[in-house]
Amino acid sequence: MVEAQESEILKLCQQHIGEYRIRNNQIVARVCPFCKGGNSGDMETFSVGLYNGAFSCLRGGCGKTGSFRELCEFFGVRPAKVVSMPSSRAKRLYVRPTLNLLPVTEEIVSYFEQRKISRDTMEAFGISANNHGDIIFPFYRDKELVYVKYRKPRKHKKEDGPKEWQESNTEPILFGMDNAAFNQPLYITEGEIDAMSLYEAGVTNVVSVPCGCNNLEFVSLCWDWLEKFQRIVLFGDSDEPGIEMVSTLMKRLGEDRCMIAPEYPELLIDGEPAGRACKDANEILY
Repeated sequence: MVEAQESEILKLCQQHIGEYRIRNNQIVARVCPFCKGGNSGDMETFSVGLYNGAFSCLRGGCGKTGSFRELCEFFGVRPAKVVSMPSSRAKRLYVRPTLNLLPVTEEIVSYFEQRKISRDTMEAFGISANNHGDIIFPFYRDKELVYVKYRKPRKHKKEDGPKEWQESNTEPILFGMDNAAFNQPLYITEGEIDAMSLYEAGVTNVVSVPCGCNNLEFVSLCWDWLEKFQRIVLFGDSDEPGIEMVSTLMKRLGEDRCMIAPEYPELLIDGEPAGRACKDANEILY
């Protein structure tokens, strides 16, 4: 299957992009077929992923990105079926959330500051509040609010009820989709605060799964969007469910384009070893 996919991608590139070389599972063209290198004649800015045919040009004046299907359409070729969308059940009808997104409270700001996350990062992800003072994590796709999650701005206690909850019958897409660029590797974390932690640390091309490690419905719902990335870095929690999620995602998104975050460092508390590794991106940031 993979060899057949690579053959289709190579065939298209051989016929339409001119001189190229293969590097790190990518077809790197001598000249971008869209911008032709611009006025300065920049070379080797355009690449096509061998796994799924996703393409991108790194040249600032061009920045073209897209899926293999879109590349075929650009060259006037009938698109080949390279990577199939995962099978899914009958399409479910979702509703769009309707609610007032209020400015964050000082309690919410303090909560994120304790987790070493700044106001700038909160603003980048559109963090808001409801009229009860709960944190709102808004999930946007093409600037449309699609999904909403909540949590209280303090350490969770069993008597508080669920740690997190969401608007019912809304579409569970990836958190942070509108911040991502297709011409960079995409990082996927297991939680919204982990995605914000990577963003705080300078890894800004990052999203989070919407419903923890046990619900991967987002793969089908976001497939066309995910298809456009040549490289995906999976940054799950270091516990057993997190490791299982990463393994499953690698198979569904394609092992040829997925990488796993390296082994997590040891957790330090007040400068002293805690006797275990950090469990997630936020503990690493902290």
